[in-house]
Amino acid sequence: MDINKALRKQKKSIKRFWLSMGFIFLILPTTVLLNRTFSFFIILYLFTIEFLIVLALIVRTHKDTLKFKYDNRLRIQNGLFKGKYYIDCDKVVFVHSIGEEDFKILIILKSRLRNKNIKVLDSKFFEKYAISKGLRISSSLSNLEKKYYYIIINRGGYKKYELIDTIYRYCVKARFTGEAIEKIKEYRSK
Repeated sequence: MDINKALRKQKKSIKRFWLSMGFIFLILPTTVLLNRTFSFFIILYLFTIEFLIVLALIVRTHKDTLKFKYDNRLRIQNGLFKGKYYIDCDKVVFVHSIGEEDFKILIILKSRLRNKNIKVLDSKFFEKYAISKGLRISSSLSNLEKKYYYIIINRGGYKKYELIDTIYRYCVKARFTGEAIEKIKEYRSK
Protein backbone atom coordinates (compact mmCIF):
# COMPACT_ATOMS: atom_id res chain seq x y z
CA MET A 1 0.00 0.00 0.00
CA ASP A 2 1.37 3.39 -0.98
CA ILE A 3 1.02 5.60 2.09
CA ASN A 4 1.59 8.86 0.20
CA LYS A 5 -1.26 8.01 -2.18
CA ALA A 6 -3.47 7.14 0.81
CA LEU A 7 -2.55 10.50 2.42
CA ARG A 8 -3.60 12.36 -0.75
CA LYS A 9 -6.88 10.42 -0.82
CA GLN A 10 -7.47 11.25 2.84
CA LYS A 11 -6.93 14.98 2.19
CA LYS A 12 -9.31 14.87 -0.79
CA SER A 13 -11.90 13.07 1.32
CA ILE A 14 -11.67 15.77 3.99
CA LYS A 15 -12.09 18.50 1.34
CA ARG A 16 -15.11 16.72 -0.17
CA PHE A 17 -16.68 16.41 3.28
CA TRP A 18 -16.13 20.12 4.01
CA LEU A 19 -17.53 21.18 0.61
CA SER A 20 -20.62 18.99 0.87
CA MET A 21 -21.38 20.09 4.43
CA GLY A 22 -20.80 23.73 3.48
CA PHE A 23 -23.14 23.34 0.52
CA ILE A 24 -25.85 21.83 2.71
CA PHE A 25 -25.24 24.49 5.36
CA LEU A 26 -25.85 27.27 2.82
CA ILE A 27 -28.58 25.68 0.69
CA LEU A 28 -31.02 24.91 3.55
CA PRO A 29 -31.56 28.52 4.71
CA THR A 30 -31.67 29.65 1.07
CA THR A 31 -34.53 27.27 0.28
CA VAL A 32 -36.44 28.42 3.35
CA LEU A 33 -36.01 32.06 2.30
CA LEU A 34 -37.01 31.39 -1.32
CA ASN A 35 -40.12 29.41 -0.30
CA ARG A 36 -41.05 32.06 2.30
CA THR A 37 -42.26 29.48 4.79
CA PHE A 38 -41.41 30.95 8.17
CA SER A 39 -43.29 28.73 10.57
CA PHE A 40 -41.86 28.09 14.02
CA PHE A 41 -41.43 24.37 13.35
CA ILE A 42 -39.43 24.90 10.14
CA ILE A 43 -37.15 27.53 11.73
CA LEU A 44 -36.52 25.28 14.75
CA TYR A 45 -35.85 22.31 12.46
CA LEU A 46 -33.46 24.43 10.37
CA PHE A 47 -31.49 25.61 13.41
CA THR A 48 -31.23 22.02 14.66
CA ILE A 49 -29.90 20.79 11.33
CA GLU A 50 -27.44 23.71 11.07
CA PHE A 51 -26.18 22.99 14.59
CA LEU A 52 -25.70 19.30 13.76
CA ILE A 53 -23.79 20.21 10.58
CA VAL A 54 -21.42 22.47 12.52
CA LEU A 55 -21.00 19.76 15.16
CA ALA A 56 -20.20 17.16 12.48
CA LEU A 57 -17.57 19.49 10.97
CA ILE A 58 -15.93 20.02 14.36
CA VAL A 59 -15.91 16.30 15.21
CA ARG A 60 -14.48 15.31 11.81
CA THR A 61 -11.80 18.01 11.98
CA HIS A 62 -10.90 16.92 15.52
CA LYS A 63 -10.62 13.30 14.37
CA ASP A 64 -8.39 14.13 11.39
CA THR A 65 -6.07 16.69 13.00
CA LEU A 66 -2.52 15.54 13.60
CA LYS A 67 0.22 18.12 13.24
CA PHE A 68 3.83 17.61 14.19
CA LYS A 69 7.12 19.40 13.73
CA TYR A 70 10.68 18.71 14.79
CA ASP A 71 13.03 21.52 15.83
CA ASN A 72 15.26 20.10 18.60
CA ARG A 73 11.99 18.94 20.18
CA LEU A 74 9.10 17.05 18.74
CA ARG A 75 5.90 19.11 18.79
CA ILE A 76 2.73 17.09 18.32
CA GLN A 77 -0.86 18.31 18.16
CA ASN A 78 -3.23 15.34 18.49
CA GLY A 79 -6.72 16.66 17.76
CA LEU A 80 -8.05 20.21 17.88
CA PHE A 81 -8.42 20.95 21.55
CA LYS A 82 -6.38 19.23 24.22
CA GLY A 83 -3.62 17.09 22.78
CA LYS A 84 -0.57 19.35 22.45
CA TYR A 85 2.70 17.68 23.40
CA TYR A 86 6.29 18.91 23.45
CA ILE A 87 8.67 15.96 23.58
CA ASP A 88 12.42 15.99 24.04
CA CYS A 89 13.65 13.11 21.88
CA ASP A 90 16.27 12.10 24.45
CA LYS A 91 13.46 11.39 26.93
CA VAL A 92 11.64 8.90 24.68
CA VAL A 93 12.20 5.37 25.98
CA PHE A 94 9.75 3.12 24.15
CA VAL A 95 7.50 3.32 21.05
CA HIS A 96 4.77 0.84 20.10
CA SER A 97 1.95 0.77 17.55
CA ILE A 98 -1.40 -0.68 18.61
CA GLY A 99 -3.76 -2.00 15.94
CA GLU A 100 -3.54 -2.71 12.24
CA GLU A 101 -5.29 -0.30 9.86
CA ASP A 102 -6.15 2.72 12.01
CA PHE A 103 -3.45 2.18 14.62
CA LYS A 104 -2.49 4.12 17.74
CA ILE A 105 1.05 5.17 18.63
CA LEU A 106 2.11 4.56 22.23
CA ILE A 107 5.11 6.61 23.39
CA ILE A 108 6.69 6.08 26.83
CA LEU A 109 8.82 8.93 28.22
CA LYS A 110 11.23 9.43 31.11
CA SER A 111 9.88 12.85 32.11
CA ARG A 112 6.77 14.95 31.67
CA LEU A 113 8.44 18.22 30.54
CA ARG A 114 5.87 20.60 32.07
CA ASN A 115 3.02 19.13 30.08
CA LYS A 116 -0.16 18.24 31.95
CA ASN A 117 -1.58 16.15 29.11
CA ILE A 118 1.10 13.48 29.48
CA LYS A 119 -0.10 10.73 31.82
CA VAL A 120 1.79 8.75 34.46
CA LEU A 121 2.47 5.07 33.81
CA ASP A 122 0.38 3.26 36.44
CA SER A 123 -1.38 -0.04 37.08
CA LYS A 124 -4.41 0.97 34.97
CA PHE A 125 -2.11 1.43 32.00
CA PHE A 126 -0.61 -2.03 32.46
CA GLU A 127 -4.09 -3.57 32.73
CA LYS A 128 -5.35 -1.83 29.61
CA TYR A 129 -2.38 -2.05 27.25
CA ALA A 130 0.44 -4.24 28.47
CA ILE A 131 -1.48 -7.27 29.70
CA SER A 132 -4.32 -7.30 27.17
CA LYS A 133 -2.09 -6.66 24.14
CA GLY A 134 0.72 -8.99 25.24
CA LEU A 135 3.19 -6.12 25.36
CA ARG A 136 6.48 -6.59 27.23
CA ILE A 137 7.17 -3.10 28.54
CA SER A 138 8.77 -4.14 31.81
CA SER A 139 11.64 -5.89 30.02
CA SER A 140 12.47 -2.82 27.95
CA LEU A 141 12.28 -0.31 30.80
CA SER A 142 15.47 -0.44 32.83
CA ASN A 143 14.18 0.69 36.23
CA LEU A 144 10.48 0.38 37.02
CA GLU A 145 10.86 2.24 40.33
CA LYS A 146 11.36 5.45 38.39
CA LYS A 147 8.33 7.36 37.15
CA TYR A 148 7.56 6.92 33.49
CA TYR A 149 4.95 8.76 31.45
CA TYR A 150 3.04 7.88 28.32
CA ILE A 151 1.25 9.45 25.37
CA ILE A 152 -1.17 7.78 22.99
CA ILE A 153 -1.53 9.32 19.53
CA ASN A 154 -4.87 8.18 18.12
CA ARG A 155 -5.90 10.87 15.62
CA GLY A 156 -4.78 11.76 12.13
CA GLY A 157 -5.38 8.71 9.96
CA TYR A 158 -2.48 8.05 7.61
CA LYS A 159 -0.43 10.96 8.97
CA LYS A 160 0.53 8.67 11.85
CA TYR A 161 2.80 6.74 9.49
CA GLU A 162 4.81 9.89 8.86
CA LEU A 163 4.85 10.68 12.59
CA ILE A 164 6.17 7.26 13.61
CA ASP A 165 8.86 7.57 10.92
CA THR A 166 9.85 10.99 12.30
CA ILE A 167 10.02 9.56 15.82
CA TYR A 168 12.22 6.73 14.51
CA ARG A 169 14.49 9.18 12.72
CA TYR A 170 15.08 11.60 15.62
CA CYS A 171 14.57 9.58 18.82
CA VAL A 172 17.65 7.39 18.52
CA LYS A 173 17.70 6.21 22.15
CA ALA A 174 14.16 4.84 22.02
CA ARG A 175 13.31 1.16 21.67
CA PHE A 176 10.74 0.23 19.04
CA THR A 177 8.55 -2.87 19.00
CA GLY A 178 8.20 -5.12 15.98
CA GLU A 179 4.78 -3.65 15.18
CA ALA A 180 6.20 -0.12 15.14
CA ILE A 181 9.07 -1.22 12.89
CA GLU A 182 6.53 -2.81 10.51
CA LYS A 183 4.63 0.50 10.26
CA ILE A 184 7.88 2.31 9.49
CA LYS A 185 8.72 -0.26 6.80
CA GLU A 186 5.25 0.19 5.27
CA TYR A 187 5.77 3.95 5.14
CA ARG A 188 9.26 3.76 3.65
CA SER A 189 8.49 1.13 1.01
CA LYS A 190 7.45 2.94 -2.15
